[in-house]
Amino acid sequence: MMMSPTLKRRKGALPPVVTVLIVVAAIVATALVAWFLYASTARATRTAMISVVGVPTLYASGGNTYLYVTLKNDGTAPLNVSNAKVVIQASTGSLTFTCQNKTSIEPGKAASLVFQVSGDQLSSIPDGALATLQTPDGYQLSFAVAKP
Repeated sequence: MMMSPTLKRRKGALPPVVTVLIVVAAIVATALVAWFLYASTARATRTAMISVVGVPTLYASGGNTYLYVTLKNDGTAPLNVSNAKVVIQASTGSLTFTCQNKTSIEPGKAASLVFQVSGDQLSSIPDGALATLQTPDGYQLSFAVAKP
């Protein structure tokens, strides 16, 4: 019995072109997964971390009340403090101080900031009152304030 010529040429191995295409597809898939992991991790870790340096202090001058505070950005992204607010619990209710500095704090840097509320409100704020910083980017930080 004679085999047909097409059956004689058939072998169990893949043709070289198919092998090359499979290897190229595997390399491209690996590169896409690596790029996605790197890009999503880099975006997720870029955030600001705020900490207070020293003691935030309240002062009254010229009919206004001022809060002096030094903030440090321990994160990996800049922190925008322009238009930031500090809300302090006073005996007359909550007072909202607005930031007088138009700046951002770069990662690893610190900045001394001045917040102001109109009127002499110093007597209505107890020593050690709770204050909450709110930035335009949505970051919040609570701390206690001191009076001289």
